[in-house]
Amino acid sequence: MSSRTTRPDARCPLRPGEPCTLCQLDVTGPQDCPLVYLVMTDEELRDGVHRTRPVAAHHQRS
Repeated sequence: MSSRTTRPDARCPLRPGEPCTLCQLDVTGPQDCPLVYLVMTDEELRDGVHRTRPVAAHHQRS
């Protein structure tokens, strides 16, 4: 008997609360997405993403 485990859907760190839609070619998820890499390695852009997370979370609950 085989046991199947479900993998959680990857979430896009640039669009809080939304799934990774593999919007870049040859990407398997946020872990190898060049756009995520660029944003997360730029201090100003990364701070902007972190500032929008609470707002996105509030809109999802409403």
